[in-house]
Amino acid sequence: MIRIVIAGLQKDRIKKSVLEAGGERVEALITTDMDAAKRVKTGQADYYIGACNSGGGAALSIVIGLLGYSKCATVAKSGGKPDPLKIEALVNSGTIAFGIAEESIETAVTFIVESLLKKHQ
Repeated sequence: MIRIVIAGLQKDRIKKSVLEAGGERVEALITTDMDAAKRVKTGQADYYIGACNSGGGAALSIVIGLLGYSKCATVAKSGGKPDPLKIEALVNSGTIAFGIAEESIETAVTFIVESLLKKHQ
């Protein structure tokens, strides 16, 4: 079971997308960015997904502070499209926190969860 914590804007949309993409292989918990970062840091959760208007600012700022920049990445910026190959490469290189622009939630979350499931087969 992959445990994903969710914070930021449009949390309900993110959770719905996580559960649709991962089914019974994922668990999704909506919380605050501070609590989410602490849960990942202490092993109570495996991954973080957060959304904001830009995909990189508020979606990741607290998480970067607690987990470190190298473990976090923006995968869908405002006005851009998420790249499934880039997301898969980030997952495989150890990224555990993902920031997305709210306009790309459904697409980006699907790519993230599919990559996580592939990694954890």
